[in-house]
Amino acid sequence: MQISKRERNLLLFMALAIVGAGIYIVWPDSSSVQVDISPQALAESKKSAEVLLQALDKFRLSQREIQTVKFSAEAWPKDPLAPEPPKPEGEVEKDKFQYTGYISMGDKVLAVINGREYQVGEQLESGGFEVLSISPEAVEIQAQGRKDKVRVPYQDPSFFSQR
Repeated sequence: MQISKRERNLLLFMALAIVGAGIYIVWPDSSSVQVDISPQALAESKKSAEVLLQALDKFRLSQREIQTVKFSAEAWPKDPLAPEPPKPEGEVEKDKFQYTGYISMGDKVLAVINGREYQVGEQLESGGFEVLSISPEAVEIQAQGRKDKVRVPYQDPSFFSQR
């Protein structure tokens, strides 16, 4: 049986890899080796640390950087990536909705909520809410799966453009 040069090289590299892996497994762990530091080497390392600290003193942190370092060391009151718990019954943010328009065309009535038009029974684009009733004074919406209703009064659109 004839082995090509390529196959012979592959077998050689495989054998070297197996031998290398065996040596790596059998070789003693470097963490178990004790290193004795002479007093002179210890004094030199302390001196170099002092030189580095003096070099760091030349760099002055701004007030904002000092505040950032200070706050990063404190414990956070809550995990900023944790999802918010559901609001209890009756606590829906009314400021989340802006009722800025009322349109009545025959028997068709539309409300402009957060810049979009809705009819009674439609789901709001922000999700989770349905329009229950529309009047010129207010709209009534309800969160899906909840019993409480939210009354959002009409707000003049010019009020928002003057901010």
